[in-house]
Amino acid sequence: MELHHVDANANLTTAERFRRAGARAHLRLESLGVVAPLTLGDGDSYTTQFAIGSPPQEVRAVVDTTSSLVWTQCMTCRPNCFEQDLDIYDFSLSSTGMAVYCNDSLCTAEYGAGRCRGHHAGACAIRTTTYDMDIAGVLRIEEFTFGSDKANLAFGCVTKTNNVVAGLDGASGVISLGKGPMSLVSQIGGNRFSYCLNRYFTDQVQSSPLFVGPSAGLNGDAPFASAPFGRNQEPFSDFYNLHLATISVGEADLNIPSDAFFYGGVIIDVSSPFMFLVDVAYRELMQEMSRRLGSSLVPSPVDWLELCVALADVSWLVPPLVLHFGEGGGAWTIPAENYWAPAGNETSCMVVVNSAHSGPPFNGTSIIGNYMQQNVHVLYDLDNHEISFQPEDCSSI
Repeated sequence: MELHHVDANANLTTAERFRRAGARAHLRLESLGVVAPLTLGDGDSYTTQFAIGSPPQEVRAVVDTTSSLVWTQCMTCRPNCFEQDLDIYDFSLSSTGMAVYCNDSLCTAEYGAGRCRGHHAGACAIRTTTYDMDIAGVLRIEEFTFGSDKANLAFGCVTKTNNVVAGLDGASGVISLGKGPMSLVSQIGGNRFSYCLNRYFTDQVQSSPLFVGPSAGLNGDAPFASAPFGRNQEPFSDFYNLHLATISVGEADLNIPSDAFFYGGVIIDVSSPFMFLVDVAYRELMQEMSRRLGSSLVPSPVDWLELCVALADVSWLVPPLVLHFGEGGGAWTIPAENYWAPAGNETSCMVVVNSAHSGPPFNGTSIIGNYMQQNVHVLYDLDNHEISFQPEDCSSI
């Protein structure tokens, strides 16, 4: 399965891609759950294309590691549908689809008997908040086609949304890879998935591979770092939360309190552009980086980033960032190009954002975004409760 960055076909320059991603970074915090933090623009994501039904109807969906419901808009949403590039899925045209009813175990196990009341002619009702909008509809089962592979999946057939303006940048719905029983990885089985994201701050964006099930794995004997899952608590129960112990800049450990990452740990999110750090860790990082860069710092061309240097200086001036994972985890070394980004033709800035700018509970939460994960093969192993990071030229996979 191939992943496409949402801006891949937008004919944008590198600088334009940076501005769009920066405007989206804060909104992604709102899409993660129940609180509305600072909102600056549209959502940012990777998408994949597949087909639903027989005969097949093409669907393009956002890939999300923080939710557990596969869903797409259905024709019955009219006239209150958000805009999407492909035709809206029409279940009346398919010979393989069927409704999931209130007494079905799929409904009662995931949603409880409360979803069996009301309208929808006895069908299981679904409601959730995702990507800056509340959605509602019914649960259905249908044949999904990914390339040459087919699978029967339960999914949300969305018939109503409260924000027809927001949309998903032309996508039709969401392919969820979270921990819940209704996610794609849980339904397909194999209890693992991996992806390798090509760089998108370039003038030409390549598609990136996504592997779900037994085909997911790392590359031979090449070195990698693993991180065990951390403790999950509401509202992060479906998220992949890692135990982050501390951070180093080069070989210098930051003076971060041992409990700084306790609430929510650090979440890995394929749809959030940049890294968010809790305030105390962010201030320590800023202090150490400012000390190292000194007189090489230049004014920032954007108001939401604080540290910048000349674009030509990044490769030799900026040290790597090292994330040290607790509970027996390893150390993941992140090169400068994975946490500094071009903010213009002559300037590069550190794209790590202070979580304090968002509302609770996200102001106490750190997030590893997709920019930090570029050219890294990331393997989610649900059986062993760990995520592994392996440096890789993703264009070669």
